[in-house]
Formats: sequence, structure tokens, C-alpha cells
Amino acid sequence: MNETFVEFFSDEALENVMCLLQYKPAHIVYLGYKVTMVTRKIKSLQNFAKIISPETELEFIEVQRENLDCCVAALTSVADKYPDAFYELTGGGEMLLIAFGFLSATRNLKTLRIDPYTGLEVNMLPGQRPTQHKDKINISVKENIILHGGLLTRQTGSYSTWSFTTEFKEDIRTIWDVAKKLEHRWNRYCAIIEDVIKSYPCDDSGYFVLPKSALGEAGNLLFKLNGKGMLKDFTHDTKRIRFRFKNSSIKHIVTKTGNILELHVYEVASRAPEVFTDKIIGAMIDWNGDKSEEEKATYASDYERYMNSTYNTINEIDVVLMRSTAPIFISCKSGKASSNSLHELETVTRRFGGKYASKALAMALPLESSMNGNSFFRERAKEMHIWVIDNIYHLTDEELLNKLIKLQP
Repeated sequence: MNETFVEFFSDEALENVMCLLQYKPAHIVYLGYKVTMVTRKIKSLQNFAKIISPETELEFIEVQRENLDCCVAALTSVADKYPDAFYELTGGGEMLLIAFGFLSATRNLKTLRIDPYTGLEVNMLPGQRPTQHKDKINISVKENIILHGGLLTRQTGSYSTWSFTTEFKEDIRTIWDVAKKLEHRWNRYCAIIEDVIKSYPCDDSGYFVLPKSALGEAGNLLFKLNGKGMLKDFTHDTKRIRFRFKNSSIKHIVTKTGNILELHVYEVASRAPEVFTDKIIGAMIDWNGDKSEEEKATYASDYERYMNSTYNTINEIDVVLMRSTAPIFISCKSGKASSNSLHELETVTRRFGGKYASKALAMALPLESSMNGNSFFRERAKEMHIWVIDNIYHLTDEELLNKLIKLQP
């Protein structure tokens, strides 16, 4: 394949990198309008290219949006300079494509198109029948966020909180079985245990002594978890329960109500690596990806100050999956959901996924029991192209996995 490709710069970031991903060529020329080819998008593309193909030279040429003569002149200049270049036809402005059609009527230009959804490539060489083939082109969640101008921070759960060993995945399945039986009581019990632990912290060895009077019914959850091997050194008398958590991950699950649903969705998705080629849980997305972690550390002495500052916008998405090059953003709700949940999910997906991204709201309980006006909620979600997967407590793992696989934008 030739070493120079020409891309028509698109608002959709993914459409600008298909040749880069497939061929990692020596040189890519981007033709685009000034209103589209803004500095932020160019810098994001350059940062992405440094990771994917650092040896590839990127060249950017601006053309006037409504000036066909200008577009034709620019394309003619590129064709003269790079006579063997391939022109990738995914994306690009209307006037540029008209100009390309005008020029290709008099010149034997080599064209191709790579579908961002499927990886299907169609090649059209002068004097030959079109050929097509399909390759597996993948990018990671981290790379996708960088491509769209953001950054996954060090506080992302897959980096800072969870280690998905075989044993921990089995623990997730065990605790999920407990949560399924408790349903709405799971949230209530976890919230109580969290509050009691704050009032009665453990000793230096991680040993808790909690009063039964403060725990109330939530003490039943500790008995169930001990029966499943999630606690250690468990004893109790008429007034107190004493124990250690099996490990810090189990403590994180029991002391934050929504963690088990997020972990369950993530763990089920991990069973189909041929479908979901990458995945992240607890994705902390920094919208200003142009600053390094070291620069951010000098701005704020601790993470809480950084999160609360006006310096950057931070969003957390519970689970992000990749299907080759297309991201799936999932917000998990173990309790009630609101319209704000839909708007937050829509905003983040539009910014870091564009039209090729899918988005879903995963709910442990039936929507009907999670909020009032559920018919309006479903209709609003449908209008925003957000899939609602509810009543997960009553779905088998296979049913949930099938629903995740069927997610489409």
C-alpha cells in the first residue's frame, strides 16, 4: 500500500484515523474547513497518532468552506505533489467531496473507504473492479478518550481500585448472588454498614467491632457475606459483630451501594472478549486532556481539590466498553434514576464517542419501581438513543450479556 493517504477532515474523530489504524503510513494529508479543523481537534488527533503510529507525519491543509474553486485547487495541488496517494472517502465536507468528484473525472485517483463500525475496506483502483476485505481494527478505551481530546485520570477504577484476578471475578459473582436475593435491601444495608464503619473504624490490622444496635437489619448482610467466605475472623455475641473483610476490594463493594452492579456488568461483558475488545470500570474522564498528570499535580495538592476546581471538567462513567473502534458508555443505577442521568450520559457520549458510540442505562431494579413517570422516562431515553436495561436483578448472566451485545447507536 502507498505511503501517502489523503483524508477529508471530519467532525467525527474516528473517521479521521481509519487509515492511520489500518496502515500506519509514512504520511497523511488532511484537507478540511477552518470551522471544522480547529486547534483542539488537531491536537487530539496528533496525540492519538503519537500513540498509534509515532512515525506517521500528519499534514493539515485548510480550504474555504463554500468555495468550490478553492477546494479543487487544493486537491489538484495535493494530487500533483502526491500522484500515488490513496484518498479515503469516509467523512469530510460536502464541498470537498464535490471537488474530489470533479477532479477524479479527469484523473485516475486511487480511493478507498474503511467503515468505522465493521472495519470493512473497499478499494477502488483506476481501471479495476472494486475489491473489499475486512480487518480487525481495535483501539482501547484510553486511546478513544485521547482521540476525542480527553484523558483517563489515575483515579479510574480499573487503575486505582480493582484488580480483576480470577479469584476476584468469582467473588463478584458470589456477592452478586447475595445482592440479587436482597434486591432493594442491598442498597439500604450497604449504606448503613458504610455509616457504621465510619463511626466505628477498624484497628490497624483491619479488624472491625460493630455494635448490632447500630447495624440493625444490615447485620444480616454481614452474616450472609461471612457464609460466602467474604469475611474473615468473624465472631459475634449479643451486642457486637467482629470481622475483617477478605480484602480491600470486598470492603469497597460492601461500603458503596452501586459498586456491585457496576462490577457485575463489567464482569459479564468480560466473558465476550471477541465482542468487547477493551473495557474500563469507573472511568474518570478529564475533559482537558492537554495537561499531563504531573502538571495537574502541581495545580492541586490533592485529588479532592483538583476535582472541585474550575480548572478542569471531570466526568465519571461507570463502565466503558469497546467494540473494535466504537465505544459503549454505560451508566449503572442500583437505585433510582432521574432525567439528569440521561442528560449526563448523553453529554459524555457525544463528547467522547460521537455518532459511532452506543450508550445505555443499566438498572438493577425495574424502571417502574425506580421512579415516577416511567413511561415518559422510557420515551425520553428512546429519543436520546439511550438503551435502558432494567431489572438486572432478575436477568440471568446470559440474558444481560445478550442485551449488552445488542447495544447499537
